[in-house]
Amino acid sequence: MEEKLAKVFSVLFHPMLVPTYALLLLFSLNSYISFCIPFAGKVTILGLVFSITFLIPVMFFLILKRRGMIQSVQMETKQERVFPFLITAIFYYAAYFMLKKLDLPPIYYLVILGAALLVIVCLIINLWWKISIHLTSMGGMLGAFIGMSLSMNIEMNLIICFLVLVSGILATSRLILKAHTPAQVYVGFFTGFISMILLFSL
Repeated sequence: MEEKLAKVFSVLFHPMLVPTYALLLLFSLNSYISFCIPFAGKVTILGLVFSITFLIPVMFFLILKRRGMIQSVQMETKQERVFPFLITAIFYYAAYFMLKKLDLPPIYYLVILGAALLVIVCLIINLWWKISIHLTSMGGMLGAFIGMSLSMNIEMNLIICFLVLVSGILATSRLILKAHTPAQVYVGFFTGFISMILLFSL
């Protein structure tokens, strides 16, 4: 039962879904950051980001799997992660470029830029060592919202507490599934957290 729940949680909080979740949380804020975008605009932005950062990369991964370039879309070994990471980074940057062209508060495209930079960091680390991408993404989202809260003086306590809770459950899930060692989980989380809190605090 524990393993099934761990698998469900790992899928729900897949790293490539995190940019979409981050935008959903930004849209939920009781702040001008959210109020300045009409509902139709929010739906369009979410659809754009979800397609570019999740749907299209997943289609590429399925093609790679079919051609035998990766064993599974889970990419369990560090060797088969390299090319998918490059693809992901390219699509994340494309999403950042498109959002930057829109008349949006900078915070929106900085979230995507930060995600793209984290993919590059993880790609470099992955050349020597397998890092937890799940925890890198969650640590990054937590760091981003703490950084935003501090730099923009916006109350985000509920969101921050929620992300801390999700990060803890996700870390436990990855360990239950034996997908990572504790060190890979901790390093992943703090790599994302420190990188993003710096990006949004400076």
